[in-house]
Amino acid sequence: MPTLDPAAQLAAVTLRCNQAISFLEGRETTFVERLRRLVDCNSGLDNPAGRLQCLAMIERVYERLGFSCERIARQGDMVHLRAHRPALRPGAPKILILGHFDTVYDTTSSFQVMTQEGPWLHGPGVGDMKGGLVVAQAMLEAMAHIGQLDAFDWLCVHNADEEIQSPTSRDLIEQAAVGRDVCLDFEIGRKTGALVRSRAGVGRYFVTVQGKSAHAGMDHAAGVNAIVGASKLVLALTDLAAPAKGTTINVGVIRGGTKRNIVPDECKIEVDVRITTPSEAARIEREVRELMDHPPIAGTRVTCIGGIGRPPWQRNAACDQLIDHFQATAKLWEFTLGAEDTGGGSDANFTAALGIPTVDGLGPVGEHPHTIDERISRHTLVERAKLVVLALSTLQPPAPTLN
Repeated sequence: MPTLDPAAQLAAVTLRCNQAISFLEGRETTFVERLRRLVDCNSGLDNPAGRLQCLAMIERVYERLGFSCERIARQGDMVHLRAHRPALRPGAPKILILGHFDTVYDTTSSFQVMTQEGPWLHGPGVGDMKGGLVVAQAMLEAMAHIGQLDAFDWLCVHNADEEIQSPTSRDLIEQAAVGRDVCLDFEIGRKTGALVRSRAGVGRYFVTVQGKSAHAGMDHAAGVNAIVGASKLVLALTDLAAPAKGTTINVGVIRGGTKRNIVPDECKIEVDVRITTPSEAARIEREVRELMDHPPIAGTRVTCIGGIGRPPWQRNAACDQLIDHFQATAKLWEFTLGAEDTGGGSDANFTAALGIPTVDGLGPVGEHPHTIDERISRHTLVERAKLVVLALSTLQPPAPTLN
């Protein structure tokens, strides 16, 4: 990782940074309108055409900046974007930028367009994370404006399946991370303005219990009640939680049965798991599979898909050093920047688990993601882009000026 010494380098880059700040502040309206176009284009899981439209909007900005863009198609109508712009000099810092353009809001949602109320922008994905994509590209435009785009090797991976744990793009992200000096993820900023320095790992299990249908009055004994079997399984699963170790288990969905007087032959449950250590991830994987192999009542059959989709991102020296640099840079420019741990997962879990210095939560400051109250503070589109420009500008001595 490049030497991080913002105090020693600040004098050499102050003029350039001030030029970047002026550029960003003068384009706030442009960034808001860019965000509006992205937010107003639904890109939920049920809308592959909408996701492609969003990808195309993002792609056009990269192409204007001289990036080479590649669309990568995967199963399930998933198409991801990889954009690369190499540095012009050897030894330049290699930066990986992450961000997703899918949202949790399907075409059936009542929440479809961006609106403004005072200092707030409301809309589906306005923070999670179309706003983050706008911040990332605004930062790159500012770096181009001050002649510093060529001072870094940029690699950007933007995926269409993050909200379902990136099953078709995880390998792309992990491959892209190899050899990178820094990973910047532009997920929504904490409502306190803090960056993210660690995240819980996340698991999802989709369980089906099969029983045997029968008439509840005339032939009850011939039936095998799938709901009863699932209920026993729910209790066994929740008993695997270890809150003192940061391991939580939430059975969030249960569906079964057709009529009151019929023994139900099927019941489905959906389980969310959060873990903070690799050892707990391994334990949960093992013990969940053991439960599935031993049905809770005789005559039932249990199937399970899913698993730990995101490894835990534990605090570590490499990531903390990068966070420290961002905080030191903020202090030199006379504003306070916090850092928080969170139970939510993101694609930054993958890069941090690989040992890549990673910082997350670089998107606009906001609140209530995944709800119809999702919103961001408008002015932080520019403020977060400024922060990243300032931090990257002090990663290394400024490039020599050619006379």
